[in-house]
Amino acid sequence: MKRFFFLPVAAMIMLAAFSCETKTDPEDIDPGNTEVTDPEDPQGPEKPEKPEGPVASKGAYKHVVIVGVDGGGAFFKDTPTPRCDEIFAGQATTYRSKTSFPTISAQCWTSMLHGVLPEFHGITNDIAEDKGVHYPVKSPYPSIFRVAREAHPEADLASFVSWYAINNGIIEHNLGIEMGETKDVDPEIARMAVHYLSGKAPMLLFIHFGSPDVVGEKEGFGTPAQLKAISDLDTYIGWIYDQLKLKDLLDDTLFIVTADHGGKGKSHGGDSDEERYVFLGISGKTVAEGTIVDAEARDIAAIAAYALGLEAPETWTGHVPAGVFKDYTEAGERKAGELPGAKYRSHLTEPTPALSDMQALLTGHKVTAYFPFDDSIGDALGKVQTASGGTLKYEDAYFGKGVALNNGYVTLKEVSVGTGSFSAAFWLKATLPSPKGADPGLISNKDWNEGVYKGFILSLRGSRDIKFNVGDGSKNRMDFTRLLPSDYDQGWMHVILTVDRENRKVRIWYDFIDGDEADIPEALTSISFDSLDFNIGQDGTGSLAYKLPASMDELIITSDVLSDEDVAALRAHYTAK
Repeated sequence: MKRFFFLPVAAMIMLAAFSCETKTDPEDIDPGNTEVTDPEDPQGPEKPEKPEGPVASKGAYKHVVIVGVDGGGAFFKDTPTPRCDEIFAGQATTYRSKTSFPTISAQCWTSMLHGVLPEFHGITNDIAEDKGVHYPVKSPYPSIFRVAREAHPEADLASFVSWYAINNGIIEHNLGIEMGETKDVDPEIARMAVHYLSGKAPMLLFIHFGSPDVVGEKEGFGTPAQLKAISDLDTYIGWIYDQLKLKDLLDDTLFIVTADHGGKGKSHGGDSDEERYVFLGISGKTVAEGTIVDAEARDIAAIAAYALGLEAPETWTGHVPAGVFKDYTEAGERKAGELPGAKYRSHLTEPTPALSDMQALLTGHKVTAYFPFDDSIGDALGKVQTASGGTLKYEDAYFGKGVALNNGYVTLKEVSVGTGSFSAAFWLKATLPSPKGADPGLISNKDWNEGVYKGFILSLRGSRDIKFNVGDGSKNRMDFTRLLPSDYDQGWMHVILTVDRENRKVRIWYDFIDGDEADIPEALTSISFDSLDFNIGQDGTGSLAYKLPASMDELIITSDVLSDEDVAALRAHYTAK
């Protein structure tokens, strides 16, 4: 759960800061000139009349604005909200929209923006708040922002939040999204949004207010103090709505207000009605009047996509609920969905195929070594000599046997990566190392006590990710982290690392699905990545204190780059019956 400190509002406003790809200068925001109706006037401009008769809602909107109220739950009904009452009069609302479980911010906001339940996206508060980890740009569960960007490369997209983790670890980076954040100062968030709307007409705008959650965790959810925080936010929501009207954007805008969760007592995370049910209000020219039926947090992305005429990804399990749009009366069933790696996690051990099959598969590659680990640490190709450290055990694996590395490791003698490209592919069955900061080596040739030390490592981290690091032994280093799949601990998963020295790219793949990539810094372009022994299950010293709670099978090492076609061929090899 998030925890915040209370500061005087004036001091907090001075701490307002923007982060991310396209930045707006907070100095540009004139708190006294927001170009909206006087905040003291709760009515604001009149809402345009909705057209009569049949309308087509899909693609009927040029803009979608999503206002998220952290910890707001369904408490809107218990406190005066004159602006929301006005905005959603004759529109679609419910106080029984079901959020995701557990009722924790990261799980719920990610479900809302990515269209799936937490068991699919796997994001938690700790992950979202980790500034070294960002949501994978090539995840099978894209956010509505990524869907909008891929369909409209030039569109304006923006997110202004009071909890930085949404912009840090929930919304993808490198998509050209304007992002702003300021801690716990909701009026400033509203001013950021109003200022942005004074010059931009975004296809998608997300605004996050945090004070109801902060007050709820301090004073109690549903208490007079928390209800006042919601009433105060009602004014700020009105500012944003009024600015849309002032800029002639309202007719083409779908306006959504909802919450990530509620709360009970001074906490949330459980499955009580007070925690699970939240307010959802939707306003727009084709919105139906009445109660939204069977709404969930994961439906918000689908609603936004439908309004903008975007095709929802097949992997989303949310849908457009009945009662949102006039012309959308039957929602049907939500898809159950399937985790991409589920078929591998439940795979039953099969005999290791003939060596000739692997040799044929790798024809044309500079294969350094191939380790089936069938009761042996020997290289099946006979090219590399090995030695063991500690105690190794063998267990049933994806094919035949695999090696358990909990208390031992394998050294590959005289294996060099030098200044050339290389790849490693293997099956992995793992739990997370402990403590959370632990990061034992999967494969490495460096002393991992310092990231700048010479050599490379691919490590499994307790923060539920895998990291590639390389250093030059001086001051230069590279760190590239990729979040593990949400079901990583349910069985075997496949991992591929490719290091392309010529094109200065590093990629990490899980379960043969295209992974994110990172650039090798120019300072590391020409240096050798060699250092100490090439070890499996340890760093290059063989004495790193953190142990690797994992087993490995079918390790392939090449001194070139595995291509997309090679990855597809490996997938076919491992899934052929």
